[in-house]
Amino acid sequence: MTTPYEDYVTSFLINTTSPMMIVYHFLPKMIEKGFGRIVNTTSGINLDPQQAGYSASKAALDKVTIDIGSKVQGTDVMVNLTDPGWCRTDLGGPNAPNSPESAIPGVVVGAFVDDKKSGRIFHAQAFSGMTIEQAVEKAQN
Repeated sequence: MTTPYEDYVTSFLINTTSPMMIVYHFLPKMIEKGFGRIVNTTSGINLDPQQAGYSASKAALDKVTIDIGSKVQGTDVMVNLTDPGWCRTDLGGPNAPNSPESAIPGVVVGAFVDDKKSGRIFHAQAFSGMTIEQAVEKAQN
């Protein structure tokens, strides 16, 4: 109950507003050309009031990504999300259970799927240890 105002402002600027400005810049050209992939990075953090600003900003990113994805559903322009899981990074810290490399197939799979479905969240750890080809096959089934 003590999350500072600045945490919300900074988190929303970095995690919601900035990605959406990038989407708004590139999406019209993708639609015009009839092809494109947007994969925004979300977070599975929830029920953690100490990270309320961060998790709220990611929830907002999820909402706008899914909403925009619904507008291109069924086309070769796909807009989805990936959640890398809790990885050992500067942000995740040394006690996180997953290596950054474990997330790679699931983080990039949204760029390679070709099933015209948008608005999904690819949970990267569900694809850990797979090749990109295996990850794509799993994601499209």
